[in-house]
Amino acid sequence: MLSRRRFLLSLGLLAGASVAAPFFHRDSRAGLTRVETSRAGLGTWIRVVAQHHDSRVADRAVARAFAAIAAVDERMSIHRADSELSRVNAAAGEGAVAVSRELLDVVERARAGAVASNGVVDPTVLPLMRLYGFYASGRSHLPTDREIAATLENVGERHIVLDRAAGTLGLARRGAALDLGAIGKGFALDQAVAALRAEGIESGLVDVGRNVYGIGRPSADADGWAVGVLHPTTGEVDRVFHLRDSAVATSGNYEQWSDLDGVRVGHLLDARLGRPASARLSASVHARTGMDSDEGSSTAFLLGPSGEGALTQRLETHYIG
Repeated sequence: MLSRRRFLLSLGLLAGASVAAPFFHRDSRAGLTRVETSRAGLGTWIRVVAQHHDSRVADRAVARAFAAIAAVDERMSIHRADSELSRVNAAAGEGAVAVSRELLDVVERARAGAVASNGVVDPTVLPLMRLYGFYASGRSHLPTDREIAATLENVGERHIVLDRAAGTLGLARRGAALDLGAIGKGFALDQAVAALRAEGIESGLVDVGRNVYGIGRPSADADGWAVGVLHPTTGEVDRVFHLRDSAVATSGNYEQWSDLDGVRVGHLLDARLGRPASARLSASVHARTGMDSDEGSSTAFLLGPSGEGALTQRLETHYIG
């Protein structure tokens, strides 16, 4: 007898070990044409789906959505030296940098999240990420307590210098650095969704590295775009979210890690303690926007049920482990 996962795989509804895998439905009676495009971006894999009666509109909408995501990459990527965020990090301790309103908005939102989580989720976590071997830092050994303590001096929202009137962003301490990985993909998701809607798309889906938003419904008889969350250990479908003008994101330490002294270290770090978090396997948050679900899933993973007071914008939260 086929397991639920194997049954879904046989239908082509799950892609590999993806944690948030959209289940696509199509209602041919509605006369909709679906355009679907996937490509790499933001250090992950992106998929955009648009359904419309006019295929030319759907094509144009998908192109516009990818352009919106590319614009976010130009501003907020730490994987490219010419991004606004990289320029801010390079000038840490030296002065502020003129940046876009969008970057100011996201950093301000991330800073508020750091305050709400008492510093556990913090956008200045990049020095810790490098200490634990991420972003090709060359690190191969577990950090000592002294190294962690020294690095924590460079971490904290107190180092962020944001001036809306001047349109500038800076970091007060040399060695501090921003990483918007806990919220940036959610912002890109929202920008892509806005681009689709601007072209008149009322049925579509955007997946930015397992941050998924469903516009409308895939078909007249569907509750919404069904997105399955797989159990990190068993690979079985653990929960299905039905997205109708809403988003879901899943955070876990099972797909991104570094190997330090033979120890597998996950990428979700407690920025207050300077140590990896491993209390649970994954956390998924269903919310009205991509930013709410992206930031919410990171916060839920790191804080757990006891910290749900910080998740003010969530519709529901699902934990595994």
